[in-house]
Amino acid sequence: MYTQSQQNDLAVTIGASAIPNFATHKVGVDVSARYFFADAFSVGAHFSTVNPKFNDGFGFDTDRTLINIYSFSIPLQYDIVNTDKLILGFGLSNGLLLNVLRNKNQSKEVIQYDPDTGTGISIQLPNRLKNDSYYTLTPFAEVSVKFLEIDQKESIQFFVTGKVGYQNAYGDGYFSNAKDFSNFVFSLGFTVKSTFD
Repeated sequence: MYTQSQQNDLAVTIGASAIPNFATHKVGVDVSARYFFADAFSVGAHFSTVNPKFNDGFGFDTDRTLINIYSFSIPLQYDIVNTDKLILGFGLSNGLLLNVLRNKNQSKEVIQYDPDTGTGISIQLPNRLKNDSYYTLTPFAEVSVKFLEIDQKESIQFFVTGKVGYQNAYGDGYFSNAKDFSNFVFSLGFTVKSTFD
């Protein structure tokens, strides 16, 4: 059978993730890129973010907070099913989880400049209270189904991609605990794959 992923392929996925935080999951943005250094073996970079809001001060004098949650990781994946239409892979991702606690009752003015026009736009940003960071280790399974091929010669292909994993967080936090972010992670998105020359 024709193999789908080959050495020098590059795959970029954009989608949404259900990210664990405390006793629930919140939907955030998910972006990843993988480079195939051998047939069916790939290494990449992954980023996700979500901004859940809370009616809890986490020990601070406020009743309205939000947490900017940022996840950065490096996934290593092997595709055990690697056909023209279907790809099934298993992997392990090492990363860093950064949580920025902000006070929604107090904000500061921040001016963002547009480099093209030189004009500034004033926005109100909730005050930062504290940062927590954790090391994460996430085993996962990923499946991709091809739905479109634009250029067979250049091998530009599009897939629907789903992934499930279990995020294990390690470390100590100031306003949170590692166990608050250790749970299943789900994502669904679209992948574009092409040969990288």
